[in-house]
Amino acid sequence: MAEITIRISDRVLKIAGILLAAVLLAWVWPYLWASGIFVPKYRLFVYVPEASGLGVGAPVRLDGVPVGSIAAIKPAELSASPERRIQLTLRIDRSYQDAIRSDSVATVISEGLLGSRYVAIVRGFRGSVISANGEIPSAPTLEVTFKDFTDSLGKVLDCLQAEKKSPENKTQGTPETPSKNQR
Repeated sequence: MAEITIRISDRVLKIAGILLAAVLLAWVWPYLWASGIFVPKYRLFVYVPEASGLGVGAPVRLDGVPVGSIAAIKPAELSASPERRIQLTLRIDRSYQDAIRSDSVATVISEGLLGSRYVAIVRGFRGSVISANGEIPSAPTLEVTFKDFTDSLGKVLDCLQAEKKSPENKTQGTPETPSKNQR
């Protein structure tokens, strides 16, 4: 039986490789662009007392607008204050650098009662712009947890039970005094 040999020139192989790479890049490009990989970013630090429920990649929001993510979470080195136990490294889009100032305040809050946690930055207007590798001041978080909610509900139920049992609410069976018309 005769063998058939197909010869493909190097030039055709190069053109096919370039076309395949172009199609692959056109398919992947929107996903890369949407992920923000081409957006220039800079790094800021926040020190908080605790970071439970936070993870690397959690969002950072400036007045509710997504502006970056958490790049690293680690125990703070040489922390003298219990309010500065955990160091959060934030990756912020450089286009928002002028909006984060020295009078801005960062807190760790939850989305709703059982939602995921994120870093919220309240924008300042009068301070100086925080440069790369700078620190955003943090404020303690006052959140209602599920335990707080159940404790409060228990206290309300206890008050209602006590109100039901109080002797003032029971009718005492005393005869009413007759009015002027009945005399």
